[in-house]
Amino acid sequence: MILSSLVKRYEDRSEVPLGWEKRSASYAIVLDESGRLISIDSQEYVSEKTKKMIKPTLILPTVGKGRSGKNAYETAFFLCDNADYMLGLDPRKFESSKKLHLSLLDNVDTPQSCALKAYFENGIPTVPEEYQENVDTAANYIFSVNNKVKGRVDYNDCDAEIREAWNITQVNEGGDTICLVTGKQDAIIKLHSKVSLPGLTMGGQPLIAMNDQTSFRSYGARTDAPPAFIGQYASTAYTSALNDLLKSDDNSVKIGNDRAVFWADSGGDAAEEVVACLFEAKISDEAGEGDLTEVMQRISRGDIASDINLPFYLLCLSPNAARISVRFFHVSTFGEIIGNIREHYERLVVVSDGRTKFEFMPIWLLLSETTIKKSASDAHPLLGGQLLRAVITNSRYPQTLYNSIIGRVRAGEEINRVKAAIIKAVLIKNYSESEVTTMALNEQTMDRAYVLGRLFSVLEQLQGRANGTATIRQRYFSSASANPKLTFPVLLNLSMHHAAKLDNATYFEKQKGELLEKLDVENTPFPAILSLEEQGKFILGYYHQTQAHFAGKNAKNQTNQEDEENLTDA
Repeated sequence: MILSSLVKRYEDRSEVPLGWEKRSASYAIVLDESGRLISIDSQEYVSEKTKKMIKPTLILPTVGKGRSGKNAYETAFFLCDNADYMLGLDPRKFESSKKLHLSLLDNVDTPQSCALKAYFENGIPTVPEEYQENVDTAANYIFSVNNKVKGRVDYNDCDAEIREAWNITQVNEGGDTICLVTGKQDAIIKLHSKVSLPGLTMGGQPLIAMNDQTSFRSYGARTDAPPAFIGQYASTAYTSALNDLLKSDDNSVKIGNDRAVFWADSGGDAAEEVVACLFEAKISDEAGEGDLTEVMQRISRGDIASDINLPFYLLCLSPNAARISVRFFHVSTFGEIIGNIREHYERLVVVSDGRTKFEFMPIWLLLSETTIKKSASDAHPLLGGQLLRAVITNSRYPQTLYNSIIGRVRAGEEINRVKAAIIKAVLIKNYSESEVTTMALNEQTMDRAYVLGRLFSVLEQLQGRANGTATIRQRYFSSASANPKLTFPVLLNLSMHHAAKLDNATYFEKQKGELLEKLDVENTPFPAILSLEEQGKFILGYYHQTQAHFAGKNAKNQTNQEDEENLTDA
């Protein structure tokens, strides 16, 4: 299903011919008609959108199976390679590149091909001193003849005869085996092309591969059999499509250590852009308003209703040393995908703490809150894929997410809007909680864990007013949220001393009394143990009560300021 969907994607987007792929190149080796190296020009330019230096993406011959093994130096790439092969930094590799180019261009007689053949026949070139700084062993180089705009050697600009010389090498030699992907007869290949997944070294890893010739085989299988009966056409098509998706910002997104690629059937470019925006929760600094807000409004207005039945695919991949790991593959419709993502964001809505700039919190931000360094890449290796799957399928959130947030809170971290939003969303989806999972403070609920969290917040505010600092959260929050019976009697005794320091503690004493009255309804106002679900309610109650206090305080300050301005004007 994965491969056939990618092959269909390749066939729908046929701007890249078979045997060619989109690759980037940093420099161009500029030749004259006699093959003499004139200069080495940088191909990078400043993006008008991001204002960053980027490399141009060209349509170049596919690199095929890549390089590996003892004789890897013998594998050269046509028209685009690194400095070892193209500039002769390694003489053995230059000879490999020379052999490849002279062989493929032997019967081609065009200005470009003659210049290329002469370049290699002249031997290892001497790079002019002024261009030495452009010699980079990690960069890719292409050729440019006569330094013309149309002199660059890629699919669109090179001579048709050069393209045909390469295309001939890509023609199937035929086969009598049925390809499992296309259902047609094809030559079955043993080595599949590599996929350039970010996070991998050595140019990528294959999606389908076999690590050992004799191990992990079904009974009776030959040791020289391919890892899967997939034809040359299907192999080239699915790897080309997948590499293109990974290079597109509108078709891929980083989720922790994983990478998700997504695409729609033919004609679904707008749908892909919408989903990319939903995943990233993009924000426009100029407008001060999130792009995602506009997308959500379009969804609610039904502006994209015509696309809701469009088939949509999402593939989550993870880098691996041997071959790329597939976290999951999900097939649905565009309407169902955006509906599930919208419900996810709606579950996350919680009163703001005034510090989180995101109106809608992207997945990477949720993952970062589970780590010490607040970096999504440090999250649990499996959590990113699990969370993404839960979002797009509208299923239960991974328990690891909830446990990690509870753990960070109990370790003494600040309870911010992101943590509160995660707890709220998990309580709604995983525990079917609806009473206390409101956007802001619920003063009517009698839920014991929630009320205990509110009470802790009031006691903390009382201490802060009395002493100028509030330390009970650092010292007692962990135990209070897990073992209230042991902690709250101590906190209530402390609150009496804090209240005695104030000239007027009526406001806090009234709040404390109202909350204790709610707890008196239970036979055990302070339970010995709170479950994980109840600990989440405790934290949410604490957050809601704290933000309600700050909101009231800010409103009071605003009123006083307006009164002072009115008196001044009078």
